[in-house]
Amino acid sequence: MRNALKLAYLASIPFLAIIVFLAIAASPAGHAQTPALSGTTPVTQQRFADGNDWSKASLDEKRAFLFGIANAISVALGWDERHVPASQTTFSRRARDGLGETSLGEGVKRIDAWYAANPGRLETPVVAVMWLDIAKPRLQGRK
Repeated sequence: MRNALKLAYLASIPFLAIIVFLAIAASPAGHAQTPALSGTTPVTQQRFADGNDWSKASLDEKRAFLFGIANAISVALGWDERHVPASQTTFSRRARDGLGETSLGEGVKRIDAWYAANPGRLETPVVAVMWLDIAKPRLQGRK
């Protein structure tokens, strides 16, 4: 359970980093830095879950991680539908197109296989593996 909480926390970081970036960009001060809350580490200084975390996780924890990523993408898609013209490309729309047909089981297998084939690259974030091994090839096939 401890690893599940850690992976769920790490899964939320990319989404939170996007929110922080958007909040800073949209602030009246423009690019002004927002000071970190006392006693916390800023989201931008947190690390992403990588192959070391992935290899220690149970199957349920891996599925929970991917489910968290899918939920974050779904929330972003909902926001895009309300605020961004359909003709505009966004990260969440590209993620949906590249990852949308991937089941949790297939995602786990593909990520497991990538780390098994690249044992010297365990520091690669799981989200990067998802993009490079699953989403990007599907998106390139649609061109």
